[in-house]
Amino acid sequence: MDKNNFLIELSESDRTAFGRVDFAAQTPQQRVFSAIWSLESQVNSGGFESFFEYEDPALVAFAPEALQTIGAVSCADIVRRAASANPGHLDDLDSEFYAYPDDLTDLLYKYVSANPDTFGPTTGGPNNSFKPTPLRGAA
Repeated sequence: MDKNNFLIELSESDRTAFGRVDFAAQTPQQRVFSAIWSLESQVNSGGFESFFEYEDPALVAFAPEALQTIGAVSCADIVRRAASANPGHLDDLDSEFYAYPDDLTDLLYKYVSANPDTFGPTTGGPNNSFKPTPLRGAA
């Protein structure tokens, strides 16, 4: 199973509150998913500066805790340092994050797998109720 594709499909499904429910109204498990998914998306597209500028301040503040929750200790440290850094000094921290000292895909997949009541099952079989939504523009 391709864990990254699974997480992408999950993020676009009704199994997550990501992008559909205000961050403050999400369950703790959903906040972990949303914070990590938003962090990766924003930092990979525009660095920490983009993350801090465009994301909900509550999500930004929660991101290190979310990373810690899934076991991404090194990434949590990078985000904490970025949050307290001067905006002009974020490039080095962007580079540290891009090096992925923690395997966020694997750790987030394991977290989702450990919370089937929230996200649904992650494996196939007769009890698999997860039905990913088709990718936008896909036939």
